[in-house]
Amino acid sequence: MFKVRLGNIFLNIIFIIFLCTCTVFDIRKKEIPIHLILIGLISSFGVIMWQIFEGTVSVTGVGVSFLPGLFFLLISFFTKEKIGYGDGLILIISGLILGFYQCFLGLCISLICSSVFALLLLVLHKVKRDSKLAFVPFLTIGIGVSFFVY
Repeated sequence: MFKVRLGNIFLNIIFIIFLCTCTVFDIRKKEIPIHLILIGLISSFGVIMWQIFEGTVSVTGVGVSFLPGLFFLLISFFTKEKIGYGDGLILIISGLILGFYQCFLGLCISLICSSVFALLLLVLHKVKRDSKLAFVPFLTIGIGVSFFVY
């Protein structure tokens, strides 16, 4: 039992480091390098395959964990990238690593944080209505908070 918890803690620390790296790129360039996303996708698929092999997750659970990321990718497609594809791909990685419920909780927290921050910037006249904000920093905060809540 202790080994599983220690493994999860180690995985969560690596995942937060990954998210923080993505955050830096998202803030500076408003995009996440494809090689970083590929590393995250390959790693998360490896983790999922291992968890399926161990029997700790089901294939159905893995399928459901894709939903928040797929939803964001669809929004990105239909809004012509008002929300970037990188955000959806990061959510797919998050869903695979964390599972649906923790990913969804982190997403909800991040949406609330980004909304409050955007509203504050609008009220202070620091941005205009059509300005772009990096979303991955808020996703990192939301997922970080979800580690303590979930």
